[in-house]
Amino acid sequence: MNPPRPGDAWIRPHARLGVALVVVAVALVVSFARRPGDFAGYILVGDLVLHGQDIYAAAPPGLSTWPPFFALVCVPLALLARWSLVGARVAWLLLNAAALVAVLALVTHLVARGPGDARPSARVPALSSAAALVPLLLSARYVSSNFEHLQVNVLIFLLSLIGLALIGARREALGGLALGAAAALKVMPALFVLLLVWRRRWRAAGWTVLAAVGLSLSPGVVFGWDRLVTYARSWLAVLRVGWSVGKMNQSVYAMWDRSLGHGIVPFTVRGFNDLAPSHDLAVGIASALSLAAVAALVLWSFRPRGARDPRAELIEWSVVFLVASLFGTVAWKAYLVVLLLPNALLIDAWRSSDLDAATRKGALIFALAAFALGVLTTDEIIGSAAAGRLEMGSIVTLSALVVLAGLLWLRRRIGAAESVR
Repeated sequence: MNPPRPGDAWIRPHARLGVALVVVAVALVVSFARRPGDFAGYILVGDLVLHGQDIYAAAPPGLSTWPPFFALVCVPLALLARWSLVGARVAWLLLNAAALVAVLALVTHLVARGPGDARPSARVPALSSAAALVPLLLSARYVSSNFEHLQVNVLIFLLSLIGLALIGARREALGGLALGAAAALKVMPALFVLLLVWRRRWRAAGWTVLAAVGLSLSPGVVFGWDRLVTYARSWLAVLRVGWSVGKMNQSVYAMWDRSLGHGIVPFTVRGFNDLAPSHDLAVGIASALSLAAVAALVLWSFRPRGARDPRAELIEWSVVFLVASLFGTVAWKAYLVVLLLPNALLIDAWRSSDLDAATRKGALIFALAAFALGVLTTDEIIGSAAAGRLEMGSIVTLSALVVLAGLLWLRRRIGAAESVR
């Protein structure tokens, strides 16, 4: 028998873990490949483009809610579905799985090295390490929702992270192109332009705006400019109508609409999905005041602006990801896949030796408190009836706001510590 090599003690358990993760991933792909999810909408919109039909008027009401540029991305998916619908779903799920692996790799690299260092390093934790797997566990409720409903959020998150990482490494043109592409596909990443302007990253902001506008106008080459104008108006009309504010919608707006607009006392009503927005003025005021309060806390916690700790910039990114996800009129649970980055930062702060004990303990408390609240919406743990009641009470929104509070607190602690030094 050959003697064990020095690395075997580390390799064997991690290899077993890797095999287990592959088995779980295959099982999830097989399970979800038979569900239509949002992918059915992507296929429909792609088919409408191929047949020259109106991507908004010809679709069932409320189904086509994406900007015109997204419709062009749906065309290859529709072509693949003509060959095999299940095969197209499997390919989509595998693409999302690969994107999730890339997100985990990028997040662990950024947290270990900071946003300004793009070089590979042995100091970057492996994907089988606690630095990658613990944030994945804390965010699993939202990652699994993306796969369950065959959504696009992991891919948008990856594209946004790539753009931010390139901008952090002073590659503004490429970074702006990636971030602008993400904003053209889904508006939420456009909020990063405000952060770039606030940090005086003028070139990066300019490239991002240029890419977002250029790609948003590019469908005019395919559809014609008159039809593109019609599509833009139809898309804005869809946004004005809004989405259901039932239990699936965990935006801050939906939270206030359920309580102020519809008079639902939190946690007292069984969960249901179909609830039309009330369009009550009080809901808009409460949402605006909530956003203003968060903005004031952000400006307070982000001082000093030129913090040298590389975690400071990553915290700022995380705050923008969460604000963009929570403060629109809709926030499905899958939107909160962006929690992978803030959870990684909170866990890294807890494990860091360069932070004081109170900061480390506080970071862990915020992460675990948010995780505990999020787990309460898992049907398999507390039952669908109880989970639905908690979702109607916006428990997922509260969980994400706990993480947001933890990030602002941590950013302020880092800035204060640097001021003392």
